[in-house]
Amino acid sequence: MEVMIERCCGIDVHQKTIVCCILSGPLETNKPQKHQKTFGTTSAELRAALEWIQSFNVTDIFMESTGQYWVPVFNIFSDSEIQLTLANPAHIKNVPGRKTDVKDAEWIAQLGRCGLIQSSYLPCAQAMELRQLTRRRLSYIQKRTQSKNEIHNILQRANIKLTSYLSDIFGQTGQALLSLFIHGEKITLERVAECMHTHVKATPKQLLEAMDGKMSKTDRRLLDDSLEEYRFYTEKIKRMDGDIEEFILTYFKEEYELLMELPGVKANSAAVILAEIGPDVEAFKTAAHLASWAGLSPGSYESAGVKKSSRTTRGNKYLKTTLIACGGIAGRSMDPAFSNLYQRLSARGAKMKAVVACGHKLLRIIYKVLSCHIHYDKQKALGLRQQ
Repeated sequence: MEVMIERCCGIDVHQKTIVCCILSGPLETNKPQKHQKTFGTTSAELRAALEWIQSFNVTDIFMESTGQYWVPVFNIFSDSEIQLTLANPAHIKNVPGRKTDVKDAEWIAQLGRCGLIQSSYLPCAQAMELRQLTRRRLSYIQKRTQSKNEIHNILQRANIKLTSYLSDIFGQTGQALLSLFIHGEKITLERVAECMHTHVKATPKQLLEAMDGKMSKTDRRLLDDSLEEYRFYTEKIKRMDGDIEEFILTYFKEEYELLMELPGVKANSAAVILAEIGPDVEAFKTAAHLASWAGLSPGSYESAGVKKSSRTTRGNKYLKTTLIACGGIAGRSMDPAFSNLYQRLSARGAKMKAVVACGHKLLRIIYKVLSCHIHYDKQKALGLRQQ
């Protein structure tokens, strides 16, 4: 392999230690000098590691993006003038055989010295902070969904059929009726009527029959815990939405307003797009590169000269999930650029492929909007053929 860097350092990152391996030598040699040393991960020890690396006039540092352990190392080392490259662990996996931390650091340094490590994409610092907020919000939503599923399981186990008459048992009426079970009150027709909201279509008698089940004391206790947890995460999500909106309006107001003009993109979706991609797309050469990074590019599988169908590539799961959801909404909207595409592909019996295609089209438009800072144009989005 052709050597491209004279002096580089590979770092194997762990929770308590980092292993640094420096390779230095002329570009013509394949046997460079090797220097290895292990450091702790406190701030003082990381600064000492940086001074040790700088003493060898290292120009490039390569490390794996291992969990969150790389973040403090990257933050301290970024203060220097050394070029930092964060690598995807799946792309630099070592060959089978002897595996130690020292060997891993040396392998990373060898790959980096030959220019075989592709840098992972890192947006600006503000986008990284927004990413932490949006991902924490998603975590709250998942935990709230788990609480809702637990409540549904309790009701089904007790043979209580409120879901047959209430479209959302977590609305005002549903929560009031669940509180009757939790407090062990006697359920009567008058008491059910008091809990009902004016917009409920079911009659008090129907709800009373639906609540005729057998709920034990343990079920009431578990129902109380799950409902309390649901309300807790609902309040957390509401507060997080306010924090995200305030943060976006402070740093990314212009880009946020441009994204909100796109069909299928709402406030939460625009926040995730800005958090994962950032306010600009300069790191991606073309829209195809961005689609590949997001995991919305069609896969390529060919064997013996025969092309076989394959799924989309792996990519950023947060951005991919959001764009597919937005693509489904845009495909069913009145916007002709997306509705025509969705109808044409879904007519073949592949509705999910149509949704993914709409998400891919939406991502290409996002690339154009963020790169040129222009407003969405329905006529241009149609394409030359449909125009």
